[in-house]
Amino acid sequence: MTETTNTAEPLLDPSLFISEDVHRREVKLADGRKHTFYIREQDAGVLRAFFAGQASDDSDKQADSMARLIAKAICDPEGKQALSLVDAKRLKFAVQIALTKAISEVHSYQGKESLPAEEAESGSDTSSL
Repeated sequence: MTETTNTAEPLLDPSLFISEDVHRREVKLADGRKHTFYIREQDAGVLRAFFAGQASDDSDKQADSMARLIAKAICDPEGKQALSLVDAKRLKFAVQIALTKAISEVHSYQGKESLPAEEAESGSDTSSL
């Protein structure tokens, strides 16, 4: 006798989790040209450290947190680290800002607009409230 196992649908949409994918982004820099960068998504701890550093009154901590985020997130097309922390600290400020913006965009939620439970069951796009 063969027993079948019904597997439940995942409770959370996979798009809610950090992807292992390498994201390619074209970033316009101060020279007016678009440059290709590859970005890996980072876990919440890395992002929290960045935001904590940015909120610090210490300008060295602010600068260090931006360079750390860039060094961790910028990679080659295979996902290997492309910049050392020393190199990331040496980038011009305008380049750091542009890269941080691109990193932020990669970390924006890009999945479904609503969770399955929030989708209208009636098929209507209008709210009943």
